[in-house]
Amino acid sequence: MKLDPFDKVKKNRSALPSLILGGLGLLGLILAAFFWLVGEMENPQVALNGESSHIGLARQISVGASDAKSGLSSIKVSLIQEGKKAVLLEKSYPKAGSFPGGGPKQIEEAIEITPKELGFKDGSAELVVTAADYSWWNWLRGNVTVHSSVVGIDTKPPAISVMESPRYIKGGGAGVVIYRVSEVAGRHGVLINEVFYPGFPLPKRGEGIYGACMGLPHDIAALEKAFVVAADQAGNEAKTPFAMNLHVRKIVTDKISIGDGFLSAKLPEFASHYPELSGTPVEQFVSVNNDIRAANYKKIQEVCSKFQPERLWDGRFGRMQGSPRAGYADHRTYLYNGEKIDEQVHLGVDIASLEHADIEAANRGLVVFAEYLGIYGNTVILDHGQGIFSLYSHLSQIDVPLNSMVEKGAVVGLSGTTGMAGGDHLHFSMLVNGIFVDPVEWWDEEWLKLHMLSVL
Repeated sequence: MKLDPFDKVKKNRSALPSLILGGLGLLGLILAAFFWLVGEMENPQVALNGESSHIGLARQISVGASDAKSGLSSIKVSLIQEGKKAVLLEKSYPKAGSFPGGGPKQIEEAIEITPKELGFKDGSAELVVTAADYSWWNWLRGNVTVHSSVVGIDTKPPAISVMESPRYIKGGGAGVVIYRVSEVAGRHGVLINEVFYPGFPLPKRGEGIYGACMGLPHDIAALEKAFVVAADQAGNEAKTPFAMNLHVRKIVTDKISIGDGFLSAKLPEFASHYPELSGTPVEQFVSVNNDIRAANYKKIQEVCSKFQPERLWDGRFGRMQGSPRAGYADHRTYLYNGEKIDEQVHLGVDIASLEHADIEAANRGLVVFAEYLGIYGNTVILDHGQGIFSLYSHLSQIDVPLNSMVEKGAVVGLSGTTGMAGGDHLHFSMLVNGIFVDPVEWWDEEWLKLHMLSVL
C-alpha cells in the first residue's frame, strides 16, 4: 500500500519531539561531563603553619593553601577585632591558558603581623583566611574556602628579675644565675656574649623561679653581653642585664713532639674509621687533629644540646686516682722533627694510673653517649642534669649502655689508648651546655657548695 505524502510528513513530525529530547539529553550529558571536569566542586585546603594562636609585638606566620584540581586563583588574610579589620595579605595568582586547572596547586605565603602598628589592642581577635580556586563552579566564581581562627594579641613582654648571679667568674669557670619570670612559654635562660645557656625550673625555690647554669669558654676576653632573656607565648622577648667580674685565664703552654713511631701506631686506627684520610703521615695527622677534632666537637655540642631538667648529681665530682699528665686549657704546639706542624688547646685533664684501670662515673648521671669519637677514641658522656655533663675518653672498653642511669662510682669503662692517646690514660672533661670548663672546680667541694649547691 502506497503511503500518502501527507502521512509521511505527519509521521516525521511525530518523531521530532523524540529527536529533540534525545539531543537535549546528549547535550546535557556533554555539559555535565564538561562541568564535572572543569567545574569541580572541591574547596581549596587552607592551613596556618607555625605558632599563630598568640600574636605579640611582631609575629611571622606562614599561610598555606592547596587545590589539586583547578589550582588556586587568590588568597586573602585579614585580622578582625571589634569591627576593625586589617587586610594582611591579598594576592591573585595568574592562570596558564583559558581553561581551569592552570592555577598553582600549592602556595605558601609568609606574613608579618604587627598588631600595635595596625591599631589593634591586646585581647582576642579573629584571623580569617579566604582562598579561591579556578573552578568554573559557582557561576565561574570558583570554590571558596573561608578559614577563621581566634587568636590572642599580647604585646607586653614578660617581666624578669635577677635574683642571684656570680660576682666573679673566670675563663673556663662555671656559675648559676637565678631569676624570676612573670610568664614563660618560649625560650628563657642566660645570654653571655653570643652563647645561650637555657634555663630550667626550680620548683623548690618557688613558682616562676628558674635557673641557668653557664660555663665560660677558656679564652673569653671580655663580657660584652650578660643578659637574662625570656620569651612569652606570643613571642615577646625581654632582656635584663646582670653584672659579673671576669678573671681572664692565664695561658699555659706545652710542646708535644710527634715521631714516626707515634704516627705509624695511631694512623691505622684513624684510617679504619675515616677512610677518606690521604696524604703523607704528617698531613694525615694534621687533618685528624684539625678537621676530625672539629667534627668531634660539633658532635659533643649536639649531644649536650639537650639535658635532663632536674639535677641528677649531688656533692663533689669524683676524680680518678692517678698522676696528672696534662691540664685544662693547655695550649699545645705539635712538633715534627723540631718544626711546628700544628697547635690546639687541650680541653680536659689527662690522668694516668694502672693500665686498663677502672674508670668510674664522677657523679650520678644518664649515659647519653657511648661509642667511638675520633680523637677522643672510645668515649662515654654522662648527663648530670641542668646542663652539666662529664666526658670520659681514650677508653679501651665501654661498660655502660646508652640511656642507662649510673650512680656515682659506677664503672663506665677501662682506661686505654684509643683516639689521639700516646699512652694509657683517662682524658676527663666537664661541660656546661656544651662548653668545656675547668674540671678542677667540680672536684672542689667548697667551691661546689658556695657557687652551685647553695644556689640550686
